[in-house]
Amino acid sequence: MSAPPSTPKTDLSRREEMAVSGTVFSDAPWKLAGAAGVVVTAADLAFHLFSLHLAWATALSLGSVAFFTVAGAGALVRSRHTRALRWARNWPWRYAALPGAATAILVFALTVLHGSAIPGAVFTSLWHGGITYGLTGAVGSVVRPRRSQNV
Repeated sequence: MSAPPSTPKTDLSRREEMAVSGTVFSDAPWKLAGAAGVVVTAADLAFHLFSLHLAWATALSLGSVAFFTVAGAGALVRSRHTRALRWARNWPWRYAALPGAATAILVFALTVLHGSAIPGAVFTSLWHGGITYGLTGAVGSVVRPRRSQNV
């Protein structure tokens, strides 16, 4: 007979998981995430203007991917120690659903405002949210939190 798996078991409902993820996400490095979003948006907009194509919605969508990815991943690698953060570090792919969903919602709104049809907006928002989900989950799986300076 084999031994039971050593991974921690979670008994949280999906609603509770989103609440815990929101708690962790609220402690994100917002200034750093904002700077990353602005830099990526400006670079993408400059690239599109250089090619004589004004694509503000595309630039903002890519900037939102950078913003939510840096915010979500940054919250995981902080040196704080809370129960919610411990849960997010144990379950990084479940936590990554919140930044991915936030990106998808924002990109959907931007795409519809830009004048795209609903099916195109859904497709665009899903792949932008998927990129954020994948990058945040990968960072949470690979990167360990920074050590506290007072140790």
